[in-house]
Amino acid sequence: MKRKKKIGDKMKNKRYMFKDIFNEKIIKLIIFVITFIILFLISSFSVVPKKYSLKVGDIAPIDIKAPRDFEDEVATQEKINKALEGLSPKYNKDLNIAKQSIEDIESLINDIKTEKKQNIDDTLKIERLKSKTTLNITDEDIKYLLKLKEEELDILNEFFKNNLIKVLSQDIRENNLDDIKKAQQDLDFYIKSSNLPKNLRDIANTIGIISIKPNMFFDYQQTEDLKQQIKKQIDPVIIKKNQNIILKGEVVNEHHIYLLSKAGILSQNKKHDLILYTGIAILVLLELFLLNLIVKNNTMYDNFTFFFISNILIVLTAILSFAFKIISVYLIPISFLPILSTLIFGHKISFILSLINLLVITIVSGFNLDVCVMYVFGSILGTYFTSKVHERNNILLTGFYVGAINFIIISSINILNNSVFSQTFYSSIFVFINSIVSSIFSIGILPVFEQFFDILTPIKLLELSNPNQVLLKKLLFEAPGTYHHSILVGNLAEAAADEIGANALLARVGSYYHDIGKIKRPYFFKENQITNDNPHDKVTPRLSVSIITSHVRDGIELAQKYKLPKILQEIIMQHHGTTLVKYFYVQALNDGEIIKEENFRYEGPKPNTKESAIIMLADSVEAAVRSISNPTVDEIKSMVEKVVNEKLYDNQLNDSPLTLKDIEKIKEVFVKVLIGIFHNRIEYPDITKEE
Repeated sequence: MKRKKKIGDKMKNKRYMFKDIFNEKIIKLIIFVITFIILFLISSFSVVPKKYSLKVGDIAPIDIKAPRDFEDEVATQEKINKALEGLSPKYNKDLNIAKQSIEDIESLINDIKTEKKQNIDDTLKIERLKSKTTLNITDEDIKYLLKLKEEELDILNEFFKNNLIKVLSQDIRENNLDDIKKAQQDLDFYIKSSNLPKNLRDIANTIGIISIKPNMFFDYQQTEDLKQQIKKQIDPVIIKKNQNIILKGEVVNEHHIYLLSKAGILSQNKKHDLILYTGIAILVLLELFLLNLIVKNNTMYDNFTFFFISNILIVLTAILSFAFKIISVYLIPISFLPILSTLIFGHKISFILSLINLLVITIVSGFNLDVCVMYVFGSILGTYFTSKVHERNNILLTGFYVGAINFIIISSINILNNSVFSQTFYSSIFVFINSIVSSIFSIGILPVFEQFFDILTPIKLLELSNPNQVLLKKLLFEAPGTYHHSILVGNLAEAAADEIGANALLARVGSYYHDIGKIKRPYFFKENQITNDNPHDKVTPRLSVSIITSHVRDGIELAQKYKLPKILQEIIMQHHGTTLVKYFYVQALNDGEIIKEENFRYEGPKPNTKESAIIMLADSVEAAVRSISNPTVDEIKSMVEKVVNEKLYDNQLNDSPLTLKDIEKIKEVFVKVLIGIFHNRIEYPDITKEE
């Protein structure tokens, strides 16, 4: 019992060697801070551009390129101003102006005719006429009109009706002397080319000039709408990422300083950098927050192990991405995290973890849309293909598949963007290479995780199930009966685990190794006894129990010697729980010994996982059914029911997560598989000499 406790303590200390030094929460906080600092620094180096200390008149020491796309607002405004230079103001034409002017003249002439007939002083007539007319006519001109005959007034009126209307029909803009001057010139032309008597021409010119008024009035709203329409049609001047702002040896002018400041690469742009650092910190914290949510909801590993591994994976991905980005963003190993995390955590957690890491990849790639699209597809494809991998070498094939598909995707994107052929070719080749590199890195780093964190990946399990493994070969040659028994238990456990949704591969491999402790004293176990000579007949029941139960401790020692994963060691330790070795217990009672039941039980612990519980049941059921001489279907069913119920009533399954529903399914599967194993076979008759 002390030896067993010592082995258990040693395993526990190995697993949590650094957790004994510090409190787990403190270690988690340290890991969190370190992860945040690394991701923040890498993201900052990727986003925050190098600063330059330049002023007007300096000579540019190098070619300075734009770190991102931004608008040159000064150049855009100049472009707009140039477009607006040729814009003519919009006017609204008032057609009533001409009509009103003709009516005013006609009204004046009619009033003059009326006043001529009045027997009053001319001065009074003039005052009365000025009060009636809207025309700005002088006293002398009215006095002159009063002296004209009615026929002359009619001729004058007719002239204005026929000619002034033509002048006022033209566009005469307000506050535009050129339009007024042109209208006056046209009026003068009509007067000179008319049949007006000479004594009427001057007065016609005078009345016509004062009757010429603007008929086009400025429309502010329409003009502004037109300006806005023109502004919208003007494309802004965009300084593209990696476009030269200033060339080496060029004299720095005010516009250069403006562009450098706008790009945020002047040493004075501290405020702009603070905004960038804040944005980066928020995104990194968001990623780590989402990661923490996954950690709390994972069921595969304990929280600390999962937290530690996932943080390492994200940091490694960020470092590799930053390193390869120096050559090209298309060389960022996008499939590294999906492949490696699928092998460690499984495809579901891997896919979520990969999508969360998209935040950092987006920052590191400089918000490159092509890389983001490539990463999303790489995550989906990498996770899918890796989940189908059964050999370590097949990981490289996964990289090939992901690379080939991303090659097509990036080529298509570049073609749609009308990229030059050389750019399309190189970016597509780089994408293919990065997928291959991702798989190579995953193959190289996976054993480190398996060894350091004692992780049992599906690939590792498949390797351990190979019959050429040292321990399995040793079991085959030194304890062949136990080897055969373990294979059958593996078949039972795998089928049962698959039925209830447990890890079928782990159940099978765990079954292969659960009895390796019998290698030390194989002939003390019935399945390895070829003859009827039973060594237990020569020893006491107490010693027999000690020998039988010691195969668990011996198994742990062998597992540690051959460095089997921790989870397999736990299966070896738990596969008998604290079961009573009933045969020797009864024998001791029959011999009349005074005994304690606990001295005839295995030391435990009881199974605490579905897989170890299934292996316990499969181990007991296979051995029990094998003891039946000629098993029938009913006998097999009865034996399975009996063995499982014994374990249940003996509280051996109390620590396992198996439900009663799971146990019923397990019994049904056991019966089905055992019937297939122990079915009746026909006897082949011997051929006699006569025949």
